[in-house]
Amino acid sequence: MRPPSSIILRRQDPFIKKLVELRDEKNSALLLLEGPRLLKEALQSHLVIQTLVICQHEGQNALPQEAALIETARAQAKETIFVNESVFRVISDVEEPQGVAAFCDRPRWSWNDLLDRKPRPLIILDGLQNPGNVAAICRTAEAADAAGVITTSGTAHLFSPKSIRGGMGSTFRLPSLEHRTFGDIAVKLHAAGYQLLGAAVSQTSFPYTKVNWKQPWAIVLGQEGAGLRKDWQSHLHHMVAIPMAAPVDSLNVAASAAVLLYESHRQRNS
Repeated sequence: MRPPSSIILRRQDPFIKKLVELRDEKNSALLLLEGPRLLKEALQSHLVIQTLVICQHEGQNALPQEAALIETARAQAKETIFVNESVFRVISDVEEPQGVAAFCDRPRWSWNDLLDRKPRPLIILDGLQNPGNVAAICRTAEAADAAGVITTSGTAHLFSPKSIRGGMGSTFRLPSLEHRTFGDIAVKLHAAGYQLLGAAVSQTSFPYTKVNWKQPWAIVLGQEGAGLRKDWQSHLHHMVAIPMAAPVDSLNVAASAAVLLYESHRQRNS
């Protein structure tokens, strides 16, 4: 690796403080990606690296494959800074930092980016607060070739550091729109020919295998405990349920999403 021109040694350095502020800002235009795996995903997804941060220790002791990855990132990054281990821990969002991090431009999508993928299913996440579940659903949605993900207010951010780590790169590539209102979602999807499908057990629910998944559906998933909010009642076309053996009466929301998405994938590819 090329030697650094200088190394930031002070935790209170103004530039370091600015990076921490960007890391903690929920609606920041930049994403913090930590570790070689996410750095590789960022490069493969053609994200613009604004600032590459390399721990002095990592720069000196990186394995050949990691060193080559970092060199590729340095060639593409708009700027690269080197820091000591103490400073890197200030920037890092994990307990065991891996010595390399990147602040990248956040992907931006429009309604057309999602609707142009019709009739593939859309996933609507309504108030899910666990970043792990949100990340798992995004990862499954990409694997099952879904059109994209839409979230309502109160849903965990798709681009928080924890969600990004759990998504393993899927959130970089899968089109998404965050924190949209019920009305905006319903109007856009109805106009595009999508029907809204609520995933919940009720007297009017029918088995998910009876859905014609070759048609364009938007699957609405609510919190595991509270379920779908009442705001959806006037917008939903149908309710669908996943059969379960007693005494189980609910599934983890990410597991439910996987069952529905893969049934859709099976039908659309049969």
